[in-house]
Amino acid sequence: MEFGLDKCATAVLKHSSLTKSHNISVNNRTAISNLALDEPYKYLGIEEGDGIDNNQMKDKLMKEYYHRIQQLIKTELNLNKITGINMLAVPFLVYTFVIVN
Repeated sequence: MEFGLDKCATAVLKHSSLTKSHNISVNNRTAISNLALDEPYKYLGIEEGDGIDNNQMKDKLMKEYYHRIQQLIKTELNLNKITGINMLAVPFLVYTFVIVN
């Protein structure tokens, strides 16, 4: 089993702000780098952090939301389209309400 350490980064928070720290050494060949101070990180496919562009994220989220709705409308669900939208499209946006302004 291998871990995707190239996708990993460390973040040290002091008093709710990101601070600079040293890389973490896993072994002689591998180290986990630090997250840059203005660089966002990705959690559940959504960029988070101080460095996110809110307008760009809103556009990205709306495209994905409409894509999910279009996929549901194309299905042969007759009575359950609203339930499908409430289960697939709406929860995708609910998580982002506290992240994106």
